[in-house]
Amino acid sequence: MKNALSILVVLGMTLTAANAQTTPEAPTPPQPEKKKMVIKYQDGKWDTTYVETKKNTPSDEIKSEVEGEIGDAMDDLRSEMKDLKNELKEVKPKKKKVEKELFFLDIGANGFMQNGGFDLTGSNAALRTENGLNKSIGWGFTFARTENLIAQKLRFQYGLGFEFNNYRLRDDSILTTSRDTVFFAAPMNAGLTRNTLHMNWINFPVMLHFTSNPYRQSRAFNLAVGAELGLRIGNLRSTQRYDLGNDIFQEVKTNGPQNSMPWKASLVARAGYGDVDVFVRYGITEMFRQNAPNNPSVNPVMAGVSFRL
Repeated sequence: MKNALSILVVLGMTLTAANAQTTPEAPTPPQPEKKKMVIKYQDGKWDTTYVETKKNTPSDEIKSEVEGEIGDAMDDLRSEMKDLKNELKEVKPKKKKVEKELFFLDIGANGFMQNGGFDLTGSNAALRTENGLNKSIGWGFTFARTENLIAQKLRFQYGLGFEFNNYRLRDDSILTTSRDTVFFAAPMNAGLTRNTLHMNWINFPVMLHFTSNPYRQSRAFNLAVGAELGLRIGNLRSTQRYDLGNDIFQEVKTNGPQNSMPWKASLVARAGYGDVDVFVRYGITEMFRQNAPNNPSVNPVMAGVSFRL
């Protein structure tokens, strides 16, 4: 009995081994191949290459989709960058704007010079002026434009201006004329308190203008020298004011050419920083015609402060 069981066991094991050898193992289904995209930045541009992988797993499929979207985005970005580069080629950098238009307001003291000095003698002595507030004061304004000569800093300046002069005389002598002769007479009445002359001009300046900062005049050192042609506006006017007492005043005004020059030529200089300059205007032509030997021979001068507005 034992022998029979042993034979059955051995027989079963033999059949099992034989069945194992003859039964083929189920084949594994082939995996589709998948391409993997690699992105790298080299030599100033993005480069994409594709390499083969051995297996295509679900994670590989997701990764492939993401990499594909990145590739499309990079293509769009490269296209946009190319368009932007072409647009930037057409854009020119904004240049600094040079301040070309200038406006000057001049306020200064008026006077006369004889042979280059302020000491008036002879027939000129009656034209000595009083200086001070509300006395021999002149003012004017000028519109000017500048054009570049050298490096925007050295510029040619030209313009149009107006000048209003008031001369308050020290002496009581009254200016008067007889034909071509200019002379001074005694006052008409006692109590002369004010003896003044008034003359106005329209000016055409031509100057060389240096500025240390042509783009911002308010922070620049400025220097200008040149000449100015003036044409008289109206006539030379003289005014005398008399105090007759008991708060009674009398004014005598004379309005006429009074043998004064209808035009003048002046030398002009300005220097300063920012919006404030000092200036001098010196008339190289005399104030009165020299068609009579005893006519006053004086040159008008004005000096003061100029504000750039």
